[in-house]
Amino acid sequence: MASVEPELYEALTPRELEVLEVLAEGLSNKAIALRLAITEHTVKFHVSSIFAKLGAENRTDAVRRGVRRGLITL
Repeated sequence: MASVEPELYEALTPRELEVLEVLAEGLSNKAIALRLAITEHTVKFHVSSIFAKLGAENRTDAVRRGVRRGLITL
């Protein structure tokens, strides 16, 4: 029986979900900023928050965890 990752982490905000979706496309922070019409600094803030909330170590791990939790689809 497969184990399900428990909901130990905070929910992502709508903007964090948008950033996570674009992260899944493999875009750089600069490209994400342009796509979402926000600053690079704001993207870095959201990425850091996503890592913390999902318990992710890097961008790939964040996307993997987002997919597993049903937050995004590839």
